[in-house]
Amino acid sequence: MSILSHTDGDVLYLSLNRPEAGHRIDAATIDELTDSLNAVAPLDGGPGVVVLGSTGPDFSLGRQRPAVQSSDPLDIVEEFQQIQKLNEAVQRCRAVTIAAIRGRAEGAGLSLAGRCDIVIVAEDARLSFPEIPHGIPPTIVLSHYRYVLPRSILGDLIFTGRELSGQEAIQLGLAARVVSSENLDAVVLAMAKQVASYDRRSIALVKEFLERTESLPAPLAPSLGISLYANEMSHRQLKG
Repeated sequence: MSILSHTDGDVLYLSLNRPEAGHRIDAATIDELTDSLNAVAPLDGGPGVVVLGSTGPDFSLGRQRPAVQSSDPLDIVEEFQQIQKLNEAVQRCRAVTIAAIRGRAEGAGLSLAGRCDIVIVAEDARLSFPEIPHGIPPTIVLSHYRYVLPRSILGDLIFTGRELSGQEAIQLGLAARVVSSENLDAVVLAMAKQVASYDRRSIALVKEFLERTESLPAPLAPSLGISLYANEMSHRQLKG
């Protein structure tokens, strides 16, 4: 299987499972991950947290390129639309998503992890976008990070393909916390259990707010936040 899945209480673990291929993301991985993420329903008794990791020493070396690349633009569009559906499934997952990165995380693999709500990296992790040095224009990766990183930082990472350590990833805003490799699993587990113990309706409302404000002009965000909060508090009063 391309993905190993198991549940520990209120936490669902999804692990990339293609160590022989550097956990590169292929069609089977995309389908399995997308289906798993779309099925998560925290308000209906499902897991409250999803941890995305891998079974090997590396997180992911990016996209699995076809042995023979089609020259038909429609075939290429279809392939990358599937990748984007997976990216969106991560961003729209109703549970809190945590990426646990150890070893190398490259290109589409790093972009996938970056869609999670929280990204934790090991000190000895190596993060990079190596597409340009390999002659590939990383426009799908850019469609996300264009709105996440300052242009000068993004340009350095994209045009040079240089590797970042876990500590550098923190400094540039690609991760939230850096821990030693031997402590990564324990830290992620503790965080996942902590978040999973919190009120799910509150988390669901924050997730909804973040999703709905992705393309909303900043001046309109406060009004939406007030409306969502007022409706939620009213609902709780009526139920109580």
